Amino acid sequence: MGNYRSQWKEISKAYNTYSIGGDMNFYPYNQNVAAGIYFISDKSGGNLNVNKIFISGAIHKKIAGFKMSLGIQPGVVIKSLDINSHTFPNQLNWNTGEFDNTLANNESFTKQRVVYFDLNTGFTISKRFKKIEPEIGASFFHLTSPNESFYDRQNKLPIRQIYTGSLRYFINNKIAVVPNTVANVTTKANDWIYGLNLEYTLSKNSFYENKIFGGFMWRKGVKRISDAAIVNVGFKQNQYTIGFSYDINVSPLKTATDYKGAYEIALIYTGKNTRIHKKQIPCDRY
Repeated sequence: MGNYRSQWKEISKAYNTYSIGGDMNFYPYNQNVAAGIYFISDKSGGNLNVNKIFISGAIHKKIAGFKMSLGIQPGVVIKSLDINSHTFPNQLNWNTGEFDNTLANNESFTKQRVVYFDLNTGFTISKRFKKIEPEIGASFFHLTSPNESFYDRQNKLPIRQIYTGSLRYFINNKIAVVPNTVANVTTKANDWIYGLNLEYTLSKNSFYENKIFGGFMWRKGVKRISDAAIVNVGFKQNQYTIGFSYDINVSPLKTATDYKGAYEIALIYTGKNTRIHKKQIPCDRY
């Protein structure tokens, strides 16, 4: 899996995020477990760099028709900031009227690099009921409340909560409509995305389902202004899935961005699952 996101390119020092990772299923003692590794690199505002490497483990169970997954994700986060590339209020040169980063900034930075351990977890539950398949999930990030301050003081990350829900409705064996929602909550900050996807199955076989999909979503929050309209399209062909999404900025920041929010490209490779779920033993009939 690979992903690239570029945000607010119209503004100088835009945000760019790269990620790559993968996971694999294993079946010890006839139990479905999975393990993987994930790397993300984020450059925010030009000079703040965040690199993360996580390993993940999960267990998948099917009980009474319910598909349930529970996962855990420990990892290491490295944040760095080039202080010399910034200017601060005390570096205003009153003779020229310009900022001069060769002047003393009088800031109390004690480090330009922060490294800490982080821990995330989450679960999903789904079940097919004839023509509908609902799914709910929740994830919790920063369970260890790590300190990420560049100063000699505490600045602990609060636990971030993500709640997801979707309802896949199969109109027929080729077309499915999928309303979905994602809610992010961190202390007093929140973010809410909701929308609708349409999927059309072109063909399928024992291993893969080939399809095209597209949809529209809206991002806002509770007691806050709307942020963006999101459109997405993609297709799945055998082992490969390619997706593209674009954020149309509708917040007051649109004056600076000219409505151009972010675009995101994802590429996913899915290997064949050759595990046999059913066995048939031929025998003579008498």
